Amino acid sequence: VEIGHNGVTPESCWLVDELSVAVPTKGIKYIFPCKCWLAKDRGDGLTVRLLNVLDSSTINIIRKVIYSITVVTGDTQYAGTDTNIFLTVYGVNGSTEEMLLPKNGDRFERDQEDTFTLEIDDIAPLKKIRVRIDGSGCRPDWFLDRILMRNLTTEEEYLFTYENWLSKTKGPKRTKVCEQPAVVDEEEMVDKTNYIIQVQTSDVGGAGTDANVFLIVFGEYGDTGMLPLKEGTNRNKFERKSKDVFRIPEMLSLGELSKVRVWHDNKGPAPGWHLEYIDVKDETMDQMFRFPCNRWLAKGEDDGMIIRELACANNDSIDLSDKTKYEIATTTANTDNASTAENAWIVLEGRKARSKEFVLENKKKKFLCGATDTFEFSSKHLGEIAGICLGHISKDGKKVKKEVFWHVMEVVVTEMELGNKYFFHCDAQIPLTAKKDQFLTFECYKSVESFASKVRKLVPVKYEIIVITGDVKGGGTDANVSITIYGVNGDSGKRALKKKFRNLFERGQTDRFVLEMLDLGELLRVKVEHDGSSLNNGWFLECVEVTNMANSVTTIFQCGKWLDAHKADGEIYRVLYPRY
Repeated sequence: VEIGHNGVTPESCWLVDELSVAVPTKGIKYIFPCKCWLAKDRGDGLTVRLLNVLDSSTINIIRKVIYSITVVTGDTQYAGTDTNIFLTVYGVNGSTEEMLLPKNGDRFERDQEDTFTLEIDDIAPLKKIRVRIDGSGCRPDWFLDRILMRNLTTEEEYLFTYENWLSKTKGPKRTKVCEQPAVVDEEEMVDKTNYIIQVQTSDVGGAGTDANVFLIVFGEYGDTGMLPLKEGTNRNKFERKSKDVFRIPEMLSLGELSKVRVWHDNKGPAPGWHLEYIDVKDETMDQMFRFPCNRWLAKGEDDGMIIRELACANNDSIDLSDKTKYEIATTTANTDNASTAENAWIVLEGRKARSKEFVLENKKKKFLCGATDTFEFSSKHLGEIAGICLGHISKDGKKVKKEVFWHVMEVVVTEMELGNKYFFHCDAQIPLTAKKDQFLTFECYKSVESFASKVRKLVPVKYEIIVITGDVKGGGTDANVSITIYGVNGDSGKRALKKKFRNLFERGQTDRFVLEMLDLGELLRVKVEHDGSSLNNGWFLECVEVTNMANSVTTIFQCGKWLDAHKADGEIYRVLYPRY
């Protein structure tokens, strides 16, 4: 990479510490160290530097995929808009952050198609989108007809049809937010449902609250967005020992549910609240999901938090202490002489234990060319399957008179209780033997964790967050700072970093916070931001350290940048990735 400038005056001298180049479609960011002056009158007098990629370090970032987005505004009076339009995309492999759609020139006018490209997280196949307007501008209303998204790599297309107003004053819905399912080959990827939410306040002194309560429900297909729990069965809501029921109609089903995030705004004369549990029923699935709490959401009780994340208790009934069923699927190569008329055997190597030898009996013409055959066995729970031993043995222990091989392409092992899958690429010829003394070993090259398995890992964990403000002039801030932590199990939501009786985020200062949330698993990134409030709101953030206090694993997120509307790039938020 070559970097330089064309300045010749003393004012044009430039000290470059490092250069970072992100390649989102590859999921890599390159960090090139420089630490040199680019100046005629400084250092060696050069104003151009050539930075070698061999000297760079790399950081793994979220891989992006390029989509073509076509937005169609309806053909009705006053359909066009000047408002800000935001898009969130949900897929099988997660969701994007909310993205502002670029409004250049005369985009989003009546009966008009606007096409542009966006880089979004690799979360395909897509399930649904959420579109939101903020109602700003001289034309705050918008009639959205449909949105078409096309993956420019795979050419897969997803259609989202709305054909209605996004407006607080027009149309039947009077809403600024809509969710639409993806339609592929005329089939909707997500069903519609009604959610019945039952909130049980505990039977303890002072348990009721006068505050406003909010809820987000999370599941296989994303989340509901923020749901204000306003109109329920009781006029006086959330009283001690009472059950409040709320009906949320015409929602896109989230499938199996994993967790809820519940909080209140701490308003009213008695805002403290002791919540026993929340039940959520999906009427289409006819299934109830329970989220136990039995904790305070109160500034003056427990740990002082007024937000809780509650894991679904439905999967607690799965007992792995006894035997676990395993399905083994073998695929024989589709080539001449790949098949066998004899038996095979397998041993599963788990992280917790090793299985006994399972015989794959060749009944009813199994192991034919190109065929996939399945077998079921029970064993003690082995934990994550890391490897297999695979052998080829003669029936009834007959002596092997000539060389016979079974050409196996792939083996897939499935935990039947949880649904976790482990894939083993073989493409090997396994010789026939009379005894189980010869075998080949294969390592798991890919595993797919089931949704039920992920939900079981959602246990409350305390995270220590250390924020270091840079020791530079004007580096401290008086603004309100918040953090969102992203992991393989989801995100924390936006959490305020506050402390009583302490002046936070001062120059050269280290501030420590402890937040409780459901286990996020391996951390992927953090988003740190401030609200720009107060006179001295510019902030130089040095780094953030996040420690899972249950396993003492610390992840460091280096920043070394300003969050300042009037300095550098003018951004007041930073997305930081781990640096190992």
